[in-house]
Amino acid sequence: MLPRSYYTEQDIRKRQIDTLKIFNDNVTEIVENTEYKVDFSSNGHNLYLTVILNSEFPNEKPNIFVSPVFPHPWLAENSNQVIGAPGLVNYSPHSDLGRVVQVIIREFQRSAPNIYGHEDKSTDTSPMSHYSNQSLMFPELNELSIDELQEIIENPDLQDKLLETNPQLIELDLETEELMASIEQIAQDNINKQQMLDDLKTQVLDRISTIVQMKMSYERLNRQHQKLSEIYDPHRIRECLKEAALKADEDAEVIAEQFLLGNIPIETFISQFAEKRALGQARRAREERLTHQLAQLDKATI
Repeated sequence: MLPRSYYTEQDIRKRQIDTLKIFNDNVTEIVENTEYKVDFSSNGHNLYLTVILNSEFPNEKPNIFVSPVFPHPWLAENSNQVIGAPGLVNYSPHSDLGRVVQVIIREFQRSAPNIYGHEDKSTDTSPMSHYSNQSLMFPELNELSIDELQEIIENPDLQDKLLETNPQLIELDLETEELMASIEQIAQDNINKQQMLDDLKTQVLDRISTIVQMKMSYERLNRQHQKLSEIYDPHRIRECLKEAALKADEDAEVIAEQFLLGNIPIETFISQFAEKRALGQARRAREERLTHQLAQLDKATI
């Protein structure tokens, strides 16, 4: 992992929030980067912690509240604010928010009274009970006197030394560092894959653009094909030949009328009239031949 000095304040704040979600279940973000709700159960009842991170966090300790409220040495008098948890008493920017909250939840699950009735008589909240429970994690406490234990409680430096040398906490620190390193590696892998995803997205967009252009070209060519099909349809050609033959006959009659009226000389009449009559006959012959071919084709397809 990168040295802590390489992280910005925002990076450290985000890392602390990540530990809250890693070490605890049922974490709900109420206000992004500021307020979180952690649900848990105790004595068959549902409780939750409200974790509020002020603008100076993680340089300042978080504010943690429990609901519903119940009597407990870690709670402020006549309040639901958690103030006596060791993780809050000895909080520093190097603490893990997730583990601080985890310890609070475990303590409340272990020793919280029945909040809807009488206290659990089996729960011992005396100072010696706390010493006994702590001795399970810190067996060296069994060898200390009451005065020495009291001195540890009142001296944060001794508490830090005790925490730093505890094998279970050292192992937990190593596991946490490995987990954070794994998370960072996954994040880096995702960043590395982002370029590949961007390249694939660009390729897909390029192919979509090509397909759109090909579709537009196809539609344009298809319209041209339909138009040419209509122009060169045999039945249409036959009709055009028939109309052209009639036009040539009409032109020949106009020439004959002009000749009879004396508007054109005989040489011009003979030349133009013969040309139009020949043209009309030729077109009529082609029209008749095409009509015969179409009739034969229709018979072949029946």
